[in-house]
Amino acid sequence: MINWDEKWSQVIRDRIRTHFNILVFLVVVVLSAILCFWGLDRRTLWQDEGETAVLAQRVLSKGIPIALHGYNLVYPGVTSFDENYRWTYHPWGQFYLTAASFAVFGQTNFAARFPFALCGVLTVALLYVFVWRHGHNLAIAALSSLLLATSTAFVLHCRQCRYYGLSALICLSVVVVFVELMNRPSRLWWITFGLVLAAQFYADFGTLMVILPGLAVSLWPMGARKRELIAAAKSSALAALLITPGLLLHWHRLTAAGGGNRTFLPVLCAHIYFFDNWFVPLIFLLPAGVLFVWRLVKSERQLSEQDRTIVACVLVMGTNLVGMAWVVPYPSIRYLTPSISLAKLILAVILIKGYIWLRQKDLPLLLARIIIISVISILIFSNIFGLATQYFLCGDRDNYNKIDFCSRSNPSVRTEFAGLMYEITHDFVCPDRVAVNVVDDLAMAGETVVIDYSSLVLMFYRPDLRIYGPDTLPNLQNLPDLCIKCYFPQRISSVEKSLKDYIRAFQVCMFI
Repeated sequence: MINWDEKWSQVIRDRIRTHFNILVFLVVVVLSAILCFWGLDRRTLWQDEGETAVLAQRVLSKGIPIALHGYNLVYPGVTSFDENYRWTYHPWGQFYLTAASFAVFGQTNFAARFPFALCGVLTVALLYVFVWRHGHNLAIAALSSLLLATSTAFVLHCRQCRYYGLSALICLSVVVVFVELMNRPSRLWWITFGLVLAAQFYADFGTLMVILPGLAVSLWPMGARKRELIAAAKSSALAALLITPGLLLHWHRLTAAGGGNRTFLPVLCAHIYFFDNWFVPLIFLLPAGVLFVWRLVKSERQLSEQDRTIVACVLVMGTNLVGMAWVVPYPSIRYLTPSISLAKLILAVILIKGYIWLRQKDLPLLLARIIIISVISILIFSNIFGLATQYFLCGDRDNYNKIDFCSRSNPSVRTEFAGLMYEITHDFVCPDRVAVNVVDDLAMAGETVVIDYSSLVLMFYRPDLRIYGPDTLPNLQNLPDLCIKCYFPQRISSVEKSLKDYIRAFQVCMFI
């Protein structure tokens, strides 16, 4: 006989759990949206953002990202464009995404950064859904997405008009679809996997190159058999077909990349330092790894679905870490951004498993909760209890120029909570804005401007001018109408040397 009271009680509990799950999901996503979008238009674009924005402008007018338009040339290196001035240094995904945003919102700071900030929010949402789907563990789903949403390195990178947020979203999508493919190797999933692999190439081919080994090795712990291997082979064939045009276009750039053994170890050590400080503290990761292997060997059992997923995440994240150290001859946290979501998932699993272990050791419930809440509080907004940021060490407004460059172009310099809060709540004058203001005041349409830094930024805001930077200075045919020395002392001396023939012929505007 059916116990209707018990049945209805179970239905009510399931509904409450579902509604609570949705509520937590919405809270985390809204928090992520606030951090990614708030004050997104406050700052002038910086140099690399200017590159993306200028090439996106040319997508709107020419249909492709082209380095030369009129008299302005985007020229950071010999591998940047081909003989037809088509851009080859980066894949084109970020330029078309920015161009689409310009077409909808107009050519503004907000429009330039909006699609990448949106990708950051979608990454947080996807991580939550992925964890919940494969574990039905609300604690891990909520904690992993919360740690990602409050990762200062992740947020600051997604707030830029640059490929970082897009690459992070697609990289997580690659892992998500890969896990689905291993569990259900149907036509839908192998086609989807091929599409996301191709999308990763056109968003950030460097990341695709370094995570492919991790995906290949993951076939073993994921328990791939003949059916799964055939599906993965079909996906690879589809992806190869789709990326062939991009390979032909970017081939010279791809073959020119590589740091090699000369810088591999120092860069790898720097990446491990970044990993320990902003992704997963090694004080948690190393013991957790040892315990996992010990438990697996002792139990002599097959990996559970959750364990297989975590192992795949670790392998993909590890090959990203090592591969970028091998390919790029200098360290930068920006190259690790795509795997931050995987790292936060691993960190959440470690913390929740640690809490369960404390309870199994008969630790009082209150004490166990105090410990886990304290640890999570420290990890939310990475390094919140670290040293004070440069924003508050520098009290005078004149120093904001250098601070802005540190936080905007190299977020690894200072990415604590205070710096992030200052970025999204304050509207101070940065060097690029000073340069734009000076040019707006002094330069008329059609005139020639020489600037040591921010040349690409000026091309975006003032496409009516002839802009020359350090890289394009040799192409200068006549005396410039205006020259601006930027705030880097070492660059100032180099620009003076380059302009020794013109130094008395134009007005020099100094800003430090």
